[in-house]
Amino acid sequence: MKLQELKQQLKQTIGGKTRTVKSIYTPQRKAKAIQPTLKIIGITGSTGKSTTAYIIHEYLKQQGYPSVLYSSICVDSPASYIKKEEAYEVAVGSKEALLSIIEETEACGAEYLVLEINESTIAKGIVKDVPFDIRVLTNLNPKHNLETYTEEEYVNIKKSFFQDIEDECICVYGLQDYDKALWEELLTINDYLKMTCTTQYIANIKQVAKEGITCLLQDLDVKENEMDFIVKMKEETYSFHTKEQVKYQVMNYLTALTVIQALGVFDKQTYQSCIEDIHIPGRAVVYEANGRTIIVDLHLPKMLNELMDKKKRKEIKQIKVVVGSIGTGFKTWEERFNSEEAKKTRQKVRQYAMELLKGKVEYVYLTESDHASESVIDICRQMKGYLGETPAVIIEDRKEAIRKAIEESKAGDAIFISGRGNRRILCNSASTMKLVKDSEVVEEVLQELGW
Repeated sequence: MKLQELKQQLKQTIGGKTRTVKSIYTPQRKAKAIQPTLKIIGITGSTGKSTTAYIIHEYLKQQGYPSVLYSSICVDSPASYIKKEEAYEVAVGSKEALLSIIEETEACGAEYLVLEINESTIAKGIVKDVPFDIRVLTNLNPKHNLETYTEEEYVNIKKSFFQDIEDECICVYGLQDYDKALWEELLTINDYLKMTCTTQYIANIKQVAKEGITCLLQDLDVKENEMDFIVKMKEETYSFHTKEQVKYQVMNYLTALTVIQALGVFDKQTYQSCIEDIHIPGRAVVYEANGRTIIVDLHLPKMLNELMDKKKRKEIKQIKVVVGSIGTGFKTWEERFNSEEAKKTRQKVRQYAMELLKGKVEYVYLTESDHASESVIDICRQMKGYLGETPAVIIEDRKEAIRKAIEESKAGDAIFISGRGNRRILCNSASTMKLVKDSEVVEEVLQELGW
């Protein structure tokens, strides 16, 4: 189904009610942009989809292509009212939102539209008829969203993004968490071209033939504040350097690189320039201050592994974590998030997270994180019960918890502030919200301390 047909279908579905988006073509670009050939890139996965989308978008802009990005960490559209680099929760949350995004993209004459696609968007059928030129799976961890779906449901939703496709596309797969059987199924799930990326280590562990990988990481050298990596792509070998400090981000670089290759716009120099000192909004913001390493990031398991590696290498002495857990009962949340089954699942997720920390970190600060109608104290007490002998304190106010973690730290400590990234809105009752952005709290505390 072509784009104009999709627009008409969306207008009919939502009753013909759309907002008018004024064209913002500049006189210099108007002639070129009147009939742009829009390419749409849809990126899903368990982790890395936001970062991958952002890298692709920034690369396209550096190459001079007009591009629009809608992701949960950043919206970059000249026709949007949304502030850039603010969290957007679900990038494509409804058919109304999808139609608005398409109209915005056309209004600014973009040649590329990069969309982060999460599992709820796929499950609701919102993007079922979008004529994606590139469909991307960054990775697939069946346990990623146990608060909402069973492992089987979650995997099937992700797989469905690559099934029953009407419009020709290229499918890009990153191999990380899932097993060889699912990998082989994905490679035969449709009749379209597949391009793949992974590391030599993962390929060996999963027993996947390295010769068939489009973009293969051959070497990675992680230094204190930078990384060097070597990639083999189409029989050519490329060396890249980045000031990124988080090792797990390299798979996002590989996936983005594979998508760029799929689009036929790869330029080594531009890609190196793009990733050299790239800032991913809300992802692994790292502060080095007064002998401390302070990290604001979403992903507890991956970052914890990074920190454990640093501790083994004696780059840090102690690991201290600020963490909370989502609750239930906010007025605008879907009813399924408030069901008894969802509450039981959420309890299991809390237990899983605390067992990751138990015996591995030196101290835990338990605090609020979208607790909604649940009691912060009750949630934190439950989480503390799963920590065993690991020292922990409950500090209800998130800002105060971050402040205490920093103030009580010592030189050589790593303070990991987990779970919210660059999200600013925190649901603190059934009907109210407050504004808290972890990175801004850290910066405020460091300024007050003179660090």
